[in-house]
Amino acid sequence: MKKFLSIALLLMMTSSASAMTLREAAAIAVANNPDLQRTERALEIARQDVKIAQGQKGVSISISGSANADKTEGVDASESVSSRISGSIPLYSGRRLESAIESARIGVDIAQLTFDQSVDDLIYQVTTAYVNALENRATVAVDIKTRDNLIEHEKNIEALYNAGAKAKIDWLRATVETANAEHDVVRSQAAYEVSLTQLATLLSLDAISNIDVEDFFIDITLDDIGYYLNVAEQNRLDLKADVLKIEQGEVQVTSAKSGWLPEVSASAGTGFSARSNKWDPTSDASAGLSASWNIFDSKVTRARVDEAQIEVERLKLAMQSDIEGVREDVVTAHKNLRSALVRLSTAQKSVDLAEEERYIATERYRAGEGILLDVLDAEVALSTAKKNYVSAKYDVIRYRFQLAHAVGNTLNR
Repeated sequence: MKKFLSIALLLMMTSSASAMTLREAAAIAVANNPDLQRTERALEIARQDVKIAQGQKGVSISISGSANADKTEGVDASESVSSRISGSIPLYSGRRLESAIESARIGVDIAQLTFDQSVDDLIYQVTTAYVNALENRATVAVDIKTRDNLIEHEKNIEALYNAGAKAKIDWLRATVETANAEHDVVRSQAAYEVSLTQLATLLSLDAISNIDVEDFFIDITLDDIGYYLNVAEQNRLDLKADVLKIEQGEVQVTSAKSGWLPEVSASAGTGFSARSNKWDPTSDASAGLSASWNIFDSKVTRARVDEAQIEVERLKLAMQSDIEGVREDVVTAHKNLRSALVRLSTAQKSVDLAEEERYIATERYRAGEGILLDVLDAEVALSTAKKNYVSAKYDVIRYRFQLAHAVGNTLNR
């Protein structure tokens, strides 16, 4: 079975080097998108949570001090000072502290996967907007070509009409068709500008004046659906995150069970004190172990354990639902791409036939053997065939990226 080839090796760029490539657009979006930056902050918070959890298991040191002055009537005034430094360290917590550290570390991995998924989702949005802009630009080119062809027909018919070789109705009909074609050009140009605006928004750019997309096509060999389903289940970042969430939930079960176990800690301290009548400091030191064991808590621990176990079951059900959603995404994208490939092959043949039909109709009309309606119908048929080809071509690209996104990595970064 063929490997899932990197799209980077399949992109065949055809336009000027000054245009913005798809990968450049994706890089700009990743660097500038504010939503992605917020997701990255969540990853940083998760890393700090690990440090907090690790600190709970380390040595804790505290320092305290006091100074007092007393004055009682008939008694000499006195002052006193004291200070103390003490430290403690947990020795055993029934795995509560260890579970907190493990859970926090898993949380970092989940946050990283969530961030990576957000990056891929953003890139997919950029690719969709980019391809939409390419399709709209190609549609503009078709409409302009159709309008130019009709203008040429109009000029030829006007010359024949002025020479008395054609009726006025032919010239009027040609003029109307040219006006309609101009309307199509204006509309398609507006759609192209809208698509560029949508792309600029994803790139966090203020204007579209400097955006020029670079055309490309993808040489595609479509594999069997089973291959893509297998790749998706192994590669989808959200499914990997689901696995870690279940693992984190099981750690929380262990943490909840620690409520049934004792906790032991060690402590040590030293200090000194002095009073004004002598100002001879006295010092002291202490060390010891302490233990606590909550042997009855009105079933609070049991409830916490049950809650954690139920949460694990909920996470497993959520993962199963996500797997079904992934399979649906892959199947839908695969069918869309397969259909688009068939349409592309048919559309190319239709363009070739429409070109021939237009040539024959035009020559017959010039020779006085055909009617204007045949020429105009052929021109419309050619325009429709070209637009169908444009639609199929960019649907192939669009659905190829949809399939890549469905299996877990839009640009195979």
